[in-house]
Amino acid sequence: MKLKYLIITLFLSVCSIANGQTEADLLDAIDSNDTTLIGSEKLTSGIMDYIASCQDTTKSDREQVYDVILAVDNVLAHCPGFEMYKFVYQYLIYGFSELGVNQLVDYMMRLPYVETLGLNEDEFDELNKIAESYCRVKIGSKAPDIQTVTIDGNEFDLEKINSEYTILMFWSANCPHCRELIKEIGTYLIDKQDVAFVNVCVLGNEKTVRKLIRKSKINGFTIFDGEEWNSKIVNDYAVDMMPSVFLLDKDKIIIAKPFSIEDVKEIIK
Repeated sequence: MKLKYLIITLFLSVCSIANGQTEADLLDAIDSNDTTLIGSEKLTSGIMDYIASCQDTTKSDREQVYDVILAVDNVLAHCPGFEMYKFVYQYLIYGFSELGVNQLVDYMMRLPYVETLGLNEDEFDELNKIAESYCRVKIGSKAPDIQTVTIDGNEFDLEKINSEYTILMFWSANCPHCRELIKEIGTYLIDKQDVAFVNVCVLGNEKTVRKLIRKSKINGFTIFDGEEWNSKIVNDYAVDMMPSVFLLDKDKIIIAKPFSIEDVKEIIK
């Protein structure tokens, strides 16, 4: 699958590149001085339009990676301050990590163009922590261990799960897509004795979580610590979007970050 298609699919961005627009036009259209755009679809779509315009799908995936690196350099060099740089940086490294394009994650770990920002020590440390968190959960990395209790009060240790595969899902009880994916996974696992399911509910109340899990007929481990975004588990896995799914092998190595149950089925035959 070509890198351009993967990136556009991941970021849910519909490229609207007008005929005759040059790469420079698209980059100039991203007003990175306007901090009110942080978190907006206008900003993220503009970034993806530009990155897509810099790629040539007739090239090999390796060559396209280099195209993306050059595009990322231009985008980050276009970010004049800490807040804008941090948002764009985290948006991009999250996407590359989810795609499993480790060459791009590794490049982002270098914090390109950060030296031009004149950051103070606290700001620099904050960016370093973001980079390090994504390094821990790259595809091919050992999954951070989880030692806690389940929603039913039973002791839980990820390392002690003895299955060929483990699906680890972070979700919100308030997210319709999360609830639908929970149901799909429950149905899929009915006849899968070699696949364990661990779901970590980040947002929601305990009563609602218990009800949803019961209705979905999930046979697995439900973790609900009530810490929401401050949860150590959430931070260990650099989760900032839900649902977020990790597929682990029997040695608890992260082998994929699937977006749907179909992606899981492609790997687990």
